[in-house]
Amino acid sequence: LSDANAYPGFFRVVPSDAMQGIAMANVMTYDGMDNVAVVHITNAYGAGLADAFVSNMDASHICTQIGYEETTTDFTATVESVMADGCTSVFLVSYASDGAMIIEEMASQGYSGAIYGGDGIAEVGLAWEMADPSLVDGVIASKPLAGGSMSEIGQYFAYICSANADCAGGIYTSEAYDAVTIMGFAAFTALTTPGLDAATAVMAVGQDFDGASGTISFLSNGDVPGPGFCIGEFSYDSADGSVSYDCVRQWDMINGVSQN
Repeated sequence: LSDANAYPGFFRVVPSDAMQGIAMANVMTYDGMDNVAVVHITNAYGAGLADAFVSNMDASHICTQIGYEETTTDFTATVESVMADGCTSVFLVSYASDGAMIIEEMASQGYSGAIYGGDGIAEVGLAWEMADPSLVDGVIASKPLAGGSMSEIGQYFAYICSANADCAGGIYTSEAYDAVTIMGFAAFTALTTPGLDAATAVMAVGQDFDGASGTISFLSNGDVPGPGFCIGEFSYDSADGSVSYDCVRQWDMINGVSQN
């Protein structure tokens, strides 16, 4: 999709998963994870991110790679394979609902290794999909960093989103808000400017756009470069049952892994 000749008029408000695959391969290598099971959903998102991760890992550090269909609800056999192969860490490419089921199944089968994941599970909503939210404690997941410091728009969106259960438990909510807002402004711009095509209108609106997810500036192919990825860790507070996802580290192409 980053090929502007093949897919003209395509824009995205988050970095390509190809970069996220590099980031998480670097992070798990940095953390000394050398016996990794890659467990992923087999749709375009899951297969693409999983393959990007595997292609950037030392092949000898991959324990196994297991794909599952989007409709899967029983992960007994998947986890049995991970356990039988003796994998000591897992890179999980899923969404919150299936990710929660996989983590619960790993716990029920006695898995005690490290769990890493992509942006599909990088929200506290992962915990609320589980009967026992404490299972997310220590899980590490990547999430694109916002461009620049949080603006007033970002702060306001975070406030109103936190007051709505569906929004608060969702993923990419601020990015979805920005995508819809940019399209709305672009539609208005195109309708009020005779001869202006839709793609040009979107490109014009999406330059230094002050959004809920940060500052957005589209590249010529419709991508956003992004400042890198948050490498966040889940924590469970047994005192009050609360869960947090905190960006304790970050990754970028220039500096690699660094502490926040």
